[in-house]
Amino acid sequence: MVIQTILLWTHAKSLVCNEPSFDIKKILLNINIIAIIIGICLFMFQLQLPSLLVDTFSKVGSMMGPLAMIVIGMLIGEMDLRSIFVEKRTYLISLFRLVVFPLIMILIFKFTGMSRLTVDADKILLITILAASAPPAATITQFAQLYNKHPGYASIMNVMGVIFSIITMPLMIMIYQLL
Repeated sequence: MVIQTILLWTHAKSLVCNEPSFDIKKILLNINIIAIIIGICLFMFQLQLPSLLVDTFSKVGSMMGPLAMIVIGMLIGEMDLRSIFVEKRTYLISLFRLVVFPLIMILIFKFTGMSRLTVDADKILLITILAASAPPAATITQFAQLYNKHPGYASIMNVMGVIFSIITMPLMIMIYQLL
């Protein structure tokens, strides 16, 4: 999560905003980084939070998936589906994001012997394949909206990824299990 958040506030922001530099203060004071640091400290020092806080965080955490689905549903609902499928570049990007990169990971996992590292290696690698073949996060769409940098195009990428992943995710899992 730390790496993803740092990449989001450095590389992703520079791509979205066409800025070559980034603000290290914004990265370090990002609420996600602060939460991760607190979580690491709680884990390292085996500190227990009161059950009221644990329950609250659990309830909020369980809302993240449905909330992302609501955001994606709102994006899909606002779009003319014909206009989504007109963007030719998004097909290539979706192909690489949803098929090529997960296939490369599958081949690396299977032919380097990583799947035999531990008893549960196959399950661990399967989770990694699921993450790699998942559609793009709504975060980039929200990022584009936040900085007013082509949120419509980012939404098209997100929606196409979600639609295509209905086919590509099970396909990648099937290929992984067959190899």
